[in-house]
Amino acid sequence: MALTDDEVRALNALPGANFQVDVEPLGCDFGAHGPDVQHTACAQMQYAEHGGLVLWWLLWDAEGRRELRIAPGCQKIVVSDACLLIEDHPGVCDQSIGFTREELAAELRRPDAATG
Repeated sequence: MALTDDEVRALNALPGANFQVDVEPLGCDFGAHGPDVQHTACAQMQYAEHGGLVLWWLLWDAEGRRELRIAPGCQKIVVSDACLLIEDHPGVCDQSIGFTREELAAELRRPDAATG
């Protein structure tokens, strides 16, 4: 699913936007999931004024319904990295897109984030 031109402009204009987004199609972050689960991709990461990290997600289904929204990331620590899929995601956690424990603790400013 691709972001619309308006979504791209809005996400790139966010104060503290972590990266430049474009209209290239986004693939689902999940390796596999059932038909009841919406496809999900992290569309932008925003460093907020208070020092936290805001995650913007694009969710869509097979019928073409879509939604761009803010939702927390998964807080599980796997080996030495935190999973950064959307909270309550299906399947296993994905280490390849996560932060280290120290980075996650600093981003979320949660003293317990470093210990899981």
